[in-house]
Amino acid sequence: MITLTKARLHILGILLFGWLWLVPGLSAASGCRIGFDIGSSGIRVGPATHTDHAKVAVDYLADVWPDHAINLTVEATIKALLTLPKAAGLPEGCDAVAGAYSAWRLALQHGNPAHTLATLRDIWQRTRVAIFIIPQEIEGEYGYLAAKVALGSALRTPFVLDIGGGSMQIVGADRGWGSDLGQKVWRRTFCARIKENPDPVCSPNPVGGAAVEKSALILAPQVASAREALGFVAGLTAISAPVVKAVLPTLAFLANERHLISGNVDAQGFSRMALASAVDLLSAKDDAAVVSLLEGCRENMRHPLCAPHFVASLVTDMLLIHAFMAGLQIERMDVAQAEITNVPGLLADKRALAWASHYDCYLRTLGELGVEAFKTDPKKCSDHEKKG
Repeated sequence: MITLTKARLHILGILLFGWLWLVPGLSAASGCRIGFDIGSSGIRVGPATHTDHAKVAVDYLADVWPDHAINLTVEATIKALLTLPKAAGLPEGCDAVAGAYSAWRLALQHGNPAHTLATLRDIWQRTRVAIFIIPQEIEGEYGYLAAKVALGSALRTPFVLDIGGGSMQIVGADRGWGSDLGQKVWRRTFCARIKENPDPVCSPNPVGGAAVEKSALILAPQVASAREALGFVAGLTAISAPVVKAVLPTLAFLANERHLISGNVDAQGFSRMALASAVDLLSAKDDAAVVSLLEGCRENMRHPLCAPHFVASLVTDMLLIHAFMAGLQIERMDVAQAEITNVPGLLADKRALAWASHYDCYLRTLGELGVEAFKTDPKKCSDHEKKG
């Protein structure tokens, strides 16, 4: 779990100012840079804008869960780093950096650090792309800045909620919170503790009639941590695909087309009452029954985003969101669609370029300090090299 304090405000300001002046498509001679976002479910590449340019699915969580090691996905990672820029039509010869997030933090913190360092070094030697394992609070900063720039005036709340596969963040301009509790992690936890099924890809449906109460009990420490870090949350906007492409359109379909749930749902968000009503409706249904109930949702022109591949996680996603809305006393969740990536924040972060020039030193520091290495000053590498 992480918190973002006011002491980090200057970093946010510097990143946002620098980001807005970064121009994509520069020639290599002008110092063009591209960035890779290595999330729990894949890799994205792009220049210094919030828009995706190319991506490929790589299931890092499935790789890291059995043995806390990144090994089965190494070749896929190398291939993506070498081929995605061309697929995206980006200039050749650009300096490239990559941010690695929840799955890589898990491997470093709970696996064999020496193995993770060796993996990073091997990837660097074969691709010349410097991969940095980004601390969670910095990931939250990147995500908030991406939302601010991508959404502009459409972002009407002081905080954003980003639920990924392996982590989640609630971040505002001056404070934030995050945890390695993403969509896939929560589903796995729910299966193990409530369904007594240890399979990481189990289907938790039907979740059962007491799912809200049981989930709230399991999530209570996380919710309490978020409440302590954030204080009063005047409003929250969900920006991630599980909410934008599954939860909101499902609620809208059930409330406004089928009239099966109570509470308010509109194009911009939903009430906690609607969320609880939907969970109550779906709690006794297995995957097939959920799909049957939602028949016509995807085809309805007003709800084109209903995504069938989210069905296994749909209700547990609702339970996760409900627990945090209740714990933070949020009555309504705003929802805004935007392709949010961490690439622009990474490229605007001067530490990435500085560490890329001293990548061997970064790896040594990573071995000494763990994930906090990225936050330290790369200048010490130059001092060390001069002494050497």
